[in-house]
Amino acid sequence: MLGELKKKKPIAYTTVMNTMDRLYEKGLLDRKIEKSKGGAYVYYVYWPKLEEANFKEDAVRQVLSSLLDNFDELVTSCLVEKTAANDQKLEALKQKIDKTIKEKKK
Repeated sequence: MLGELKKKKPIAYTTVMNTMDRLYEKGLLDRKIEKSKGGAYVYYVYWPKLEEANFKEDAVRQVLSSLLDNFDELVTSCLVEKTAANDQKLEALKQKIDKTIKEKKK
């Protein structure tokens, strides 16, 4: 990871490791401890905890949830206005709303 980042701009090892550790603590990365070939030192190997699609869905849900909690009507209005610019998207939104209403009535 550090090598890839250094190709773009100079960055300190500690900056990368602190960031990776924070992402691990937030549940975005998983990690395991590996030993060097000679066993002289140990290091962490990190990988994404979520698939890209799941990560994107989680991120969108969290952002929208926060926005709705703080700006309920404004967010709803903006979403509808943005969707209304495309008839297909507007129809898809309408169908999702109708489906949700039906499910709530059950």
